[in-house]
Amino acid sequence: MSALAGSIRVFAEEPAPEICQPVPPEGRLQTAEFVLLLAATPTQSSVSRVRTTEERLDQTIADVRRVLRERGYTGCVWMLGPACQPAGLPELLRARGFVPATAPHEPEVQAMALVTPPLSTGGTIDAHMVRSYDEYLAALDVAFKVFDLPKDDVAGWLAAAPELYKQQDGINRMTLIAHLDGRPAGFAWACGATNGLLLCGSGVAPEARGRGVYRALLEARWKIAVALGKPVLAIHAGAMSRPVLARCGFERVCQIELLVDPEVRAQEPARQV
Repeated sequence: MSALAGSIRVFAEEPAPEICQPVPPEGRLQTAEFVLLLAATPTQSSVSRVRTTEERLDQTIADVRRVLRERGYTGCVWMLGPACQPAGLPELLRARGFVPATAPHEPEVQAMALVTPPLSTGGTIDAHMVRSYDEYLAALDVAFKVFDLPKDDVAGWLAAAPELYKQQDGINRMTLIAHLDGRPAGFAWACGATNGLLLCGSGVAPEARGRGVYRALLEARWKIAVALGKPVLAIHAGAMSRPVLARCGFERVCQIELLVDPEVRAQEPARQV
């Protein structure tokens, strides 16, 4: 990688502290021991950058659960890279009942980063930032189908959609849509961060796969990063996207293990945000 390899690797492994501050209906709580990201739907949240000790681990877990209960969240995944403390944290959490993540997450992802232009598609697929609320909803609709989200998750995202659309400024928050044969075929999300853009998810409708849609969305986000003066893309890549990303020039940084706290869903929410 470049001379910025150290900071880029930190960004790729643990991006949550570096992205712009989320605004309602999303949120971020950053403490000395963890970073908690709260999604727009109360069924989804994540913990990362864990810095605790084996002696304090139970208290750290309790602190996270308390916040989620108070804010009405019923789902939480812990994203654990090699920088997390204490050593052996995944095993310690599994011993406390945590289980590997399942859809829409994967049990393991790879932190990857790109600092050179991705391999161009050379095609004419239209991939751009959403230009209207209708386009934003169309992008969400593709995402719901790609991830096969449960009805509760879909309802949560749709309820938050009007406020989320207002945040699509092309600097801190961005949603892209790709059209193929005149129809919505793919979507992509990204967040602005200190060292570049964090790619927050993307996907292609099954009937449009293998025709360059994914790469067009990737290339579009690279152009945005360059225009912002931050020519770096970071991602936590799942099994399906890793081979494509590697061919486009992304480099592997580290493995991230995802564990779900089953006790969170079992809690009775105290109140909604």
